[in-house]
Amino acid sequence: SKATVSVLNCSSATQPFTMGDANQEVTLEAARKQKIHNLKLKTACLENEEYIQELHVSDWSENQRQRLSGAHEKAHELLTSVEVGTKWNLTEAYDLAKLMRVCGLEMSQRELFKPEDKPQFLDVVGLKKTLAELKNNRNKTRIVSFTGVIDNAITKVEKVEEELRRSQLDATQLAQVPAMTLKQMEDIMNVTQIQAALTSTNEQIEAQVTQLGRVNEIQNVAMTDGEMQVAEEQFWTKIQLQERLIELIKDKFRQIQKTEDENAPFKKIYEVQKKANQETSQMKDAKRRLKQRCETDLKHIHDAIQKADLEDAESMKRFASMKDKSERFIKDNLERQEECWRKIQDLERQLQRLGTERFEEVKRRIEENDREEKRRVEYSQFLEVASQHRKLLELTVYNCDLAIRCTGLVEEL
Repeated sequence: SKATVSVLNCSSATQPFTMGDANQEVTLEAARKQKIHNLKLKTACLENEEYIQELHVSDWSENQRQRLSGAHEKAHELLTSVEVGTKWNLTEAYDLAKLMRVCGLEMSQRELFKPEDKPQFLDVVGLKKTLAELKNNRNKTRIVSFTGVIDNAITKVEKVEEELRRSQLDATQLAQVPAMTLKQMEDIMNVTQIQAALTSTNEQIEAQVTQLGRVNEIQNVAMTDGEMQVAEEQFWTKIQLQERLIELIKDKFRQIQKTEDENAPFKKIYEVQKKANQETSQMKDAKRRLKQRCETDLKHIHDAIQKADLEDAESMKRFASMKDKSERFIKDNLERQEECWRKIQDLERQLQRLGTERFEEVKRRIEENDREEKRRVEYSQFLEVASQHRKLLELTVYNCDLAIRCTGLVEEL
């Protein structure tokens, strides 16, 4: 109506038009046309049945009988057209919300991995780069080199990267787990050996001790010869050398303390490993819980599909039985009509009643066909929705397994 068009125009003027609205509008328009098509099929069939009823009350004649026979043939064709042409697949009869409600599913699609999700593993690639830099550490005086550990770590990181490329996982958090460990390894590799740090100081101390020995010799000779001035000069030289020796010894202790402070990372190894184990355990526990929830929903969907298959088989069996019974009924109806035509004058009322029964039967059959087609569409959409959701659940289970394996590898690292 014009009023409806006016309301729709006002509504469209106040709301932004989106692509989703366009798709929904096209779907609704297609469903409306399909509904009109179904209605036309039913109307044509029922109009012909009404025409048959009208012929039943007409006067008997051979021509009339032939017309009725032609109408019956046309009625058979139209009924077949109704059964073949009636479609309800554009009408939404089953969706994800109904699937989750009927099957009692817990996992929503927001929590599931999707095929279009891209893996995030750049941080894992960064780990590999960091390990390569550690392997090429330029500290030649380092206490440890971790060569075997780094090579093994690079192998495991490459394996993790390979696994992630086949997944939809976000490995950002996972890549943060070994960050502190690698930093600790770098700090440890940067530590200088105490012997190397004290080499220069020890050489200066030895030189001072040697000079003190020579000064003592000169001082002793001067004392023996009575050269007191020379002995006094050597005494003051000896004091200066000893003061320098004391400074060198103090510097040696300072370097020892500094090297000891640099070795502090060795004390934190257990704490770093403990924290990393806790993080990986939490990640694996989270993925195990997600996997368990997905497997529970998969079992519910499997059970629902089995139940739906049984119900579908029973419904198809009932419909086939109904159709066979209807075919026999219409065939018997025609045979009885032929008998009535031979006895038209005596059985006119009975013929009219049979025509009415035929009309009602065809009408009921059309309704049964309508209901059956709607049921088939709902079943088909249920299988499609369930299959799509099952694939997402199975994909999530697959990603959970990958995540657990990757986490295990990082945990070993």
